[in-house]
Amino acid sequence: MKEKLSEEINEVKDDFEEYVNARLDLAKLHAAENLSRFFSGMILKIGLFYLLFFVLLFSSLAIAFWLNHLFDGKGIGFFIVAGFYLILALVFLALRKSLIQKPVIQSFIQLFFPKYTDYDEFK
Repeated sequence: MKEKLSEEINEVKDDFEEYVNARLDLAKLHAAENLSRFFSGMILKIGLFYLLFFVLLFSSLAIAFWLNHLFDGKGIGFFIVAGFYLILALVFLALRKSLIQKPVIQSFIQLFFPKYTDYDEFK
């Protein structure tokens, strides 16, 4: 009787160890999935940012030269383009919380807690 009880306790102990190891493996897989999704998204965004930067740079230069030609001025087109970017930067600065902070926080919450959907509920 004692021997059978001892065997059953050993089986329960082995099953518990297997369960704990399976849960650890599952947690590692979830972490690997989340990290790989995060880094692949970051690589994609950095690549897109890099390409869009050059599109913006060359289109800004083209518009500045075109405005220079249009106004027959030396440098007036560049001042107009710089003024446009200054106004855009001020608007972006004024709206930074709604344009940057909330979407970034929400995307991190979605990444690490996929079942949770609304960040604003805790505010």
